[in-house]
Amino acid sequence: MHLPALSQDADGCVSFFWGVNTDGNLVLADEKEVVTKSCGTSSAPFFKGFFFTTSGGLSNFEHPLNDLKSIPRVDSSGQVCGATFKVDEAKKESTGMSRVGSAANWSNNI
Repeated sequence: MHLPALSQDADGCVSFFWGVNTDGNLVLADEKEVVTKSCGTSSAPFFKGFFFTTSGGLSNFEHPLNDLKSIPRVDSSGQVCGATFKVDEAKKESTGMSRVGSAANWSNNI
């Protein structure tokens, strides 16, 4: 299966869950019980305001060029069972493309 992208709305109004089952397969559903039954503790709500692509991994809608910091998620028994992510405001990925202000006159290049 080719999976181009996954995303979660910024407010989290639409429920969306993901996890990895014992065979290493990615499980996706809008019902928590489906993912929990298949994946156990390696399931979690998909991150609000984030998207995932097979080519670029996990990114944030508001800061798509910023790196993400993973923070271990710990269950009630103290076992690490996943991660949550925060946007690293300081570290940005380089696109190799220089930015130009909106005042630039692009019509001279046509």
